[in-house]
Amino acid sequence: MGATLQRGYTAQLAAASAALYTCPTGTRARVLKCTATNDTTTAVTFNIYLVPSGSGEGVTNLLINTKTLGDKDSYTCPEVVGHVLEPGDAIEGVASVADQVTIVLSLVELT
Repeated sequence: MGATLQRGYTAQLAAASAALYTCPTGTRARVLKCTATNDTTTAVTFNIYLVPSGSGEGVTNLLINTKTLGDKDSYTCPEVVGHVLEPGDAIEGVASVADQVTIVLSLVELT
C-alpha cells in the first residue's frame, strides 16, 4: 500500500455547493488539514460536508454548519481533520457569498 501526500483543493468557495475533493477509484484518503480564510472585510459563513459516494450534500453529512468568518479571519476546521474518504466520497463546500472564503485542503491518499 502506497501513501501520497496531496493538496486536494486550494480555491475559493462558490455560493452553491460544489465538490472540493473527490476520492479517486482504488484509493482511500484521510484529511490532514483544512483551513478556511476570509479574504474580505465583511463577515461570511460557510458549510463543509463529507458526502458518501452516490449521495448529495445534506444535513446527514454536514461537518461544519454555517460557520462565520469575520473580516480577514481564518479557521482551521478541526471538524474536517481526520475523516477518511472511501472511493467516490467527496468533501463539498459552500459559502454565503461566492469568492470570499479560500479553502486549503490537504490529504494523504492510500492506494
